[in-house]
Amino acid sequence: MAQAMSTALGDIHSENETMSRMNSTRLDNSQIPGYDPAFATIINVEKFCTPLICVCGLIGNTLSTITFLRNPLRRAPCSLYLASRGISDNGFLLSLLMTWVSSTFDLRLSQVKGVCQCIIFMTYLCGCVSVWLCVFITFENFLLIQTPFIARRVCCNNVSKTCITILVVTAIVIYNTSLWIINEDCTHNPSYSSLTQVLVYSDTLLTLVIPTVIIFVLLSVIAYKLIRIYHIRRLHANMIAKLTDRQNNKPPIIPLAKVTRMLFVVSFTFFILNVPSHVIRLSLLIGSFTKGNTTAPFVQATIQTTFQLIYYLSFSVNLGVYAAFGSNFRKVFKETFCSSYLQARPVYVPTEAVNLVRHRSHSMNNDEPNDVTSLMIDKNGIRPFYNR
Repeated sequence: MAQAMSTALGDIHSENETMSRMNSTRLDNSQIPGYDPAFATIINVEKFCTPLICVCGLIGNTLSTITFLRNPLRRAPCSLYLASRGISDNGFLLSLLMTWVSSTFDLRLSQVKGVCQCIIFMTYLCGCVSVWLCVFITFENFLLIQTPFIARRVCCNNVSKTCITILVVTAIVIYNTSLWIINEDCTHNPSYSSLTQVLVYSDTLLTLVIPTVIIFVLLSVIAYKLIRIYHIRRLHANMIAKLTDRQNNKPPIIPLAKVTRMLFVVSFTFFILNVPSHVIRLSLLIGSFTKGNTTAPFVQATIQTTFQLIYYLSFSVNLGVYAAFGSNFRKVFKETFCSSYLQARPVYVPTEAVNLVRHRSHSMNNDEPNDVTSLMIDKNGIRPFYNR
């Protein structure tokens, strides 16, 4: 949760904490008595890893988005969802990078009128859109493996565009309140304390509880189906091998599993990288609700910061996942970004002797006279003249 929007859990204590992802409820050091070297170490790690994660993620998401929008990949299942997710992830990473730059170089961007509100709004919007795009990807993958005939009608660009549009519009309607419940100095407006608390809990429900449950259930069903299909294909392969008295040591080819493999890994990676941060966030939220206490010990703050860095990785590792598990993605990526390099490589230029051999071969194929001694070279190069 963006710290500015989660005043039910604590006040804003620093500009860097203000723009920590809404999944986080980081506490200021002044709230925690004593000092812990582990916590100081993880803070320094975060300081240097955050810009690296942001820059690598911005570059990777941009390249992957361009690749998914290229033909023929844009007609593949979930390509529009994946391309839109790259744009949304870039919006989140850009907001995070702006906060890091402002905090590290003491630019005090939070004091600029409208900047803090826009950054918080973009953090909320992009975080919500990204997680629900992952839900859409997982659901479409579920349809592809569970009901492929229905998937042919549902998994199309028109449906994807409609779902993306509805998602973005809904997120804007819900989170536009963050633009006017935060003061110009990036502090909470006391007049909207109740509304802020409602937004905090609503965001927890929309971006944490519901998507996590949906993705977990769908991934479990997809994994079960894939294992079952693989087992059936293995039994069929063994039966055929026994009937034909042939030894079949090669694993069965499962086209359906190959198609859905990358989408499964995308959803699974997103789930694994998000769960730790969600768990610590939910525990803090429940603790503040039941005990009314936002103070966390150093151990909990250290774990929270570590899980938050892992959460940031879910916005920046997309290109690596696509390249590692998507053969079609690798092919289109090479054609898009490496073709100019391959074309720029030096090309072997045939010599006159090679041209002569090619001409003789062409002449023989056309049943024409082909005497080497009858070739004459003029000033413009090799040109054949045949003796009549």
